[in-house]
Amino acid sequence: MSVMVILLGQNIYENINKDRADNYEKRVSLSYIANKVRQADKENSIRVEKSEDVQALVINEVYDEDYYETWIYYYNDGLYELFTGESIQFNPEDGMKIMNIDSFSIERLSNKLYKFTVGYDKSNTELIINVNSNQQQGEI
Repeated sequence: MSVMVILLGQNIYENINKDRADNYEKRVSLSYIANKVRQADKENSIRVEKSEDVQALVINEVYDEDYYETWIYYYNDGLYELFTGESIQFNPEDGMKIMNIDSFSIERLSNKLYKFTVGYDKSNTELIINVNSNQQQGEI
């Protein structure tokens, strides 16, 4: 009887830890995206693009008068980031894997409202974020 209770307790403990790890992956990936969007929230600095069948959040940045782009996208079972020169052709294989996820999508809900969805372990978590700057149509 006591062995059964121990085994049952072990199974419950393992399930709780797995659920906690799954929730962590989803929350961290969406927090990462939210921070990137908030840091770059100025006119004409953020857009959503589809290239090579990959949907990406693209952030324009200027360093020492040179123009760069940060691409955040889903590829090869993970969330990836690629920092590259503005004129360089996007290649998803060149990015660095940030974390493992099962899916990632971006949906425009209104002019300033976007929904990011991350799938992990057969469930989805969503982040809806309002972009505060005065952006033109078609850009975040």
